[in-house]
Amino acid sequence: MRTNPVVLEMLMQRFRSVAEEMGYSVQRTGYTAFVNETADLGVALVTPKGEIFGYPNGIGISTFVNLDMSDAFGAFDHYDEGDIVITNDPYTSGGMSSHLPDVNVFRPVFHNGELVCFTFAYVHSTDVGGNVAGSLTPSNYEVFQEGIRIPPIKLYKKDVANEDVLKLIMNNVRVPADNWGDLRAMITALRVGERRVHELIERYGRDTFLSAMQDCLAYTETRVREQIRRIPPGTYRFHDYLDDDVASEVPVRLEVAVTVSGDSMHLDFTGTDPQLKSAFNLYSASKPHPWLIYKLMSLFITMDPGIPLNSGMMRPVSVTAPVGSVVNCVFPAAIGLRTTMGVRLQDAVMGALAQALPEIVPAAGSGTIVPVVFAEPSPTGRGVEVNVLEPLSGGTGGGSQSDGLHARDVVDLANLRNSPLETVESKSSTRVFIYGLRPDSAGAGKFRGGCGVVFEFEVLAPDCVIIARGMERLRFQPWGLLGGACGAFGRIEVKRSGSDHFEQVHKADALRASVGDVIRLSTAGGGGYGDPLERDAQKVLDDVLNGFVTVAGAERDYGVVIRNRLLDTAATVKLRASRKSTAVPPLHTLGNARLAYETLWNPEMWQAFVTLIYSLPLPLRYEIRGRLWREMEARRGDGRTADIAALEQAWRDMEVRMAKSGVAPVVKKALAA
Repeated sequence: MRTNPVVLEMLMQRFRSVAEEMGYSVQRTGYTAFVNETADLGVALVTPKGEIFGYPNGIGISTFVNLDMSDAFGAFDHYDEGDIVITNDPYTSGGMSSHLPDVNVFRPVFHNGELVCFTFAYVHSTDVGGNVAGSLTPSNYEVFQEGIRIPPIKLYKKDVANEDVLKLIMNNVRVPADNWGDLRAMITALRVGERRVHELIERYGRDTFLSAMQDCLAYTETRVREQIRRIPPGTYRFHDYLDDDVASEVPVRLEVAVTVSGDSMHLDFTGTDPQLKSAFNLYSASKPHPWLIYKLMSLFITMDPGIPLNSGMMRPVSVTAPVGSVVNCVFPAAIGLRTTMGVRLQDAVMGALAQALPEIVPAAGSGTIVPVVFAEPSPTGRGVEVNVLEPLSGGTGGGSQSDGLHARDVVDLANLRNSPLETVESKSSTRVFIYGLRPDSAGAGKFRGGCGVVFEFEVLAPDCVIIARGMERLRFQPWGLLGGACGAFGRIEVKRSGSDHFEQVHKADALRASVGDVIRLSTAGGGGYGDPLERDAQKVLDDVLNGFVTVAGAERDYGVVIRNRLLDTAATVKLRASRKSTAVPPLHTLGNARLAYETLWNPEMWQAFVTLIYSLPLPLRYEIRGRLWREMEARRGDGRTADIAALEQAWRDMEVRMAKSGVAPVVKKALAA
């Protein structure tokens, strides 16, 4: 490193503080509740080559520390002072944006005519157009349905606004005043960052600034490589699922093989399902995109809390993300719910690394982040009003030393704060009945998981739409570790006006509701870690008294008997002794639903199935995948043979039927192409 170590440490802290000032500037001047309350935003200082060297610790999304901005920066051959570029399109920005509601802006910073860095900001916009209010819904199958696509384009040239571009954007969104207010907040933050960079250069000099900018990346990289060397070398495999893609009932399988070699790490997602005709796809641009690997950041910081946050953190990490898969989809696939996909991918990655680091990696969290979007007719009679009521999550998984946290998974998105209920009710036609922790939802263990959340509200206006995108773990529970139990399933329930009972519904696309309807969303709890019978009985009593566990749950899940709010020690000892087993538990507790599902879809069967699907042309994969899956499930259901030979025969029969229906020439043409 060229920079004096003392000076480097001071400048690294200044880089971070500049980014944090930018972040608080966006939040405090933002217009919408999703920015000024929830804080779904991000800021950074970025090198001219697109690497983040200044990132906040205390404000904004923590997951984008390795976001590669090189393609977006390279969209222009020349920049002038005062230029501001805007984009929200993943496909033309090289994955800088990961779905259309994330509106990104960046500004070049010059010193004596030389480009020294960029300032960057983004916010999640409440609406960017598209076919539903809020822009995102699972049933979208093309990005064109999800809103206006803005390729990297100069919104400002030499500090003069391009009014034509601005008008084009604002005429294609439902709430232009909201979008413009948040956009102005970001522009302000870019200028704040530029001013602070000039001050740093004036104080320390251009050369020191530039060398520190590079050296801080190298310093972080070195410290991360030191931690990777602590991980036992080898290849660790795991898979997890999305419940389905809403467009069909077929679960979405996510495979990963994590290979640790020396001081580097490689993640291979080969074997993952092909891209979907729904909005759960992720466009990673064949890069180590944050949504593929962001939880590694949490792992490295857990192992070494002093590692500075910047793009150097992920330099030792590479990925294989098959083109045309759900982790690296092809245009124009819909990508609106990429968060749901990214969250479950991290469960798979951590499930693999738990085999290498069971003393560090916790059980699975709820794997759920649900911005509850509420759209209602505008009082003016023109258009709709759109609000995010709450960003719901569930519990984190228990670990080897501590219980999971309640309602804070995904912890990597823990910047997303809940909105005050007074704000929710004043900005939307709703009345909130329940917003609190969900008893008995945490996976039992020596260290239990965290509880999920219950959010129940009444609709007070006609013709409303609720989109609870990202609601997951309704089918497969969050897994536990080393004998810990799974977290509870998630639930969606609706009580229609005039009814006296709730009905459970599956994942909602766009749920229509009217006056008097009551919606109840219950998120999953985190998985438990270790044998629940080894949990300190006093801690179980404390959980009961605090409302996290019921009296029945304490006895059922922990073998702890509580009577009249007091611990019955003798009965507890007797009950636990009767249940104690000498059997060694598996590393992962996967839950009965997943174990039953995988009696058919075991690793060998899945490998044969996914290999067949990827041998087909991209346009045919989704349809054939669904047909073959249903055929094999039907065979299982009626007792017929459902094995690899049956799968291959089913495909041959399908080819014959397609030939008779006249589809064969189309297939042959696609295969030839």
